[in-house]
Amino acid sequence: MAITRDELIKILAKADPVGLIAKGGPADEYAAEADAILGLQGVVTLTEITGVFAVAFSEPGACTRETARWIAEEMAKLDGGR
Repeated sequence: MAITRDELIKILAKADPVGLIAKGGPADEYAAEADAILGLQGVVTLTEITGVFAVAFSEPGACTRETARWIAEEMAKLDGGR
């Protein structure tokens, strides 16, 4: 995966799956989740993305599949452009 940590943090902040940015959180609020996603092997799946948020926030629906799909698509756009 060629996407950088900073790029992924920006994608996650824009997606704001848990609403932390909307509540005034810092732009790097999802840094830990970005690190977890970047630590995954191979092509990241929607289930893996939703799983990262489910574990991080102890809530199975913390990141919807629609949001995970958007995140994955944005990651692919950046990764494919390298």
